[in-house]
Amino acid sequence: MELWKVFLWSLGVQCWWLTGCLASRGNDTRLYHHLFNHYKKALRPVQGPEDMLMVEIGVTLTHIIDMNEKHQTLTANIWMTMAWNDSHLTWSPEEFGGFTALTLPASEIWKPDIVLYQNVDPYFNGWSTDDTYIKVSSTGYILWEMPTVTMSSCHLDVSNFPFDTQTCVLKFGPWIHSGKELDMRSMADEGSLESFIDHPEWEVGSFKAKRHMIWYGEDFNIGTPYADVTFKLVLKRKSTFYVFNLLLPCLLLTFVMTATFFLPSNCGEKLSFGVSLLLSMVVFQLVLTDVLPESDNLPWIGRFVIITMILMAVSLGMSVFVMYSCDSSMGARTIPGWSRKVFLKYVATLLLMGDLSKQGAAESADNPGEYSPPDLTTLNSVDKNKHNDNTTNSSDKTTLALYHMVNNLQSVQQNLSGLLVHARRMEKNRALEREWRSLAKVLDRICMLLYLVTATSCLIAFATEA
Repeated sequence: MELWKVFLWSLGVQCWWLTGCLASRGNDTRLYHHLFNHYKKALRPVQGPEDMLMVEIGVTLTHIIDMNEKHQTLTANIWMTMAWNDSHLTWSPEEFGGFTALTLPASEIWKPDIVLYQNVDPYFNGWSTDDTYIKVSSTGYILWEMPTVTMSSCHLDVSNFPFDTQTCVLKFGPWIHSGKELDMRSMADEGSLESFIDHPEWEVGSFKAKRHMIWYGEDFNIGTPYADVTFKLVLKRKSTFYVFNLLLPCLLLTFVMTATFFLPSNCGEKLSFGVSLLLSMVVFQLVLTDVLPESDNLPWIGRFVIITMILMAVSLGMSVFVMYSCDSSMGARTIPGWSRKVFLKYVATLLLMGDLSKQGAAESADNPGEYSPPDLTTLNSVDKNKHNDNTTNSSDKTTLALYHMVNNLQSVQQNLSGLLVHARRMEKNRALEREWRSLAKVLDRICMLLYLVTATSCLIAFATEA
């Protein structure tokens, strides 16, 4: 008897559970038919034509997919939430087994024609409703949540690149329904960043929301107000990547250019080194051109690169002038007195190079006196007299040998005099060449200071502006 009681008790429980499920299923189906037998999703869900429908909207930013500075577009992954009251979808939970909410396909219910005004996605054809669902409350409160990827236009001001802050606007509003038919408001004062995934380049500063009522169509004499909710997204660029990969190499090349002014003026690698640095700056300019948008408003780093390229070109021209001024052919010409006094004395002293005008005088003072060959005229006259006497006495061979020796000494004296004249001329040319090289060093030092002062001033001015 005990087993029969247990069996009957379990059978009763199963029948009760099955009856409850069938009743619940029947209430669900009955509620659905009650709501949608006469429901028209093409009509605005209000009681009267003058009634205005309020739509609430909330946006959750989850990920910044791409910020394209070249085309000035922002691609982001967002979660949209919209809510409104549908007066045609209300019921009493007591009449339908206590059902207080239903989850239905979004394609079966009227939805507001909310669009993103800044949308630039060529494949966008409205919010996708095929795979989304809507929660319907017994009071007629509709809650629609859906994830989506948006591509919107965003005006970028790259004047302070890579230390810039950008503001992108996401404006959501109805396209057909005017402000007299549909009004909008934000669910919160700010968009949600709770599920935001950190971006390697951009940091979110704020995501504020604000409602607007703007008149459109006044140019066509059909001025009508339209409501919208605008989310203002403030993004700050993380500049570490650009500082180490773009800014520092640019600065290093800029100040390495000063090494060309320390190379000797007669060094053949001076110009090739400067040209190589100039080509490197051209490469940096090309990199910036690929990154930044096509605009007349250049960033400060772009202006700095252009000014640096100009300075490098001018410095190469100065190097050519300096190399020409110290050319070996200039050694035959004496430095003008005013140049020696101004550059080799005052300017060189001001540049902590010492008084270079005294260097030539000191070298000439250190040189030994010129060699004066002996005068062989007296010996020659004596030897001629002896030669005349010796013609009568041909036996004196020693006197004849002395005569030939004197002739040889006179020939050596003439050759030595020519060598001394050439040596004095070469020494004079070397002294003039040393003076020209000293002048070249002074000019190089002046050009280096001008280059450093100009480059540093531009860098400080642009950095202060940024």
